[in-house]
Amino acid sequence: MGVVTVAELKPSISGKRSFHPSSSARHITDWPIYDVSSDLTIEVGSASFALHKFPLVLRSGRIRKLLLEANDTKVSRINLTGLPGGSDAFELAAKFCYGVNVEITISIVTLLRCAARFMEMTENVSEKNLEIRTEVFLKDTVFPNISNSISVLHHCETLLPVSEEVNLVSQLINTIANNAYKEQLTSGLSKLEYNFPPKPV
Repeated sequence: MGVVTVAELKPSISGKRSFHPSSSARHITDWPIYDVSSDLTIEVGSASFALHKFPLVLRSGRIRKLLLEANDTKVSRINLTGLPGGSDAFELAAKFCYGVNVEITISIVTLLRCAARFMEMTENVSEKNLEIRTEVFLKDTVFPNISNSISVLHHCETLLPVSEEVNLVSQLINTIANNAYKEQLTSGLSKLEYNFPPKPV
């Protein structure tokens, strides 16, 4: 697989639910970074991404640590071994680092959540980072709905054991059980009301 350049990462992903990066992240797109030569190549499996250190260290604690541990200010290549979701996950995370709007959907929220943990894209590193964005989506869109929760749980299977390590599997199982119980309780109460008509006035 060839090298993916910033120009290929630049187009945004449109959708109903888009990220709205902080002012610092927006600055990345305003700054003429696309005219600056790549100073860091990230290798993920057989894929290589020719990118820039600044937007990546701004959002990713892992990349920041790897560069610091290298003890070489001129380090220009990093291999991300073990990234859950591989190059697909990294491409989405990299777009987020560059301030590109990334749509969170039922089909990729698990991928993004696990990638955010691996890349250490937390609030400790940068406000409104990828990890909290996925958590908000899960809370608002996935957990309240049994069907959505089951769908996301199926996606967790391909990302084990990381999906368990981020407590996503246990959260989904608990919410599915709780929602199912609530539905049964509501259904039972409705039947009781039907079987016991109101007393005549």
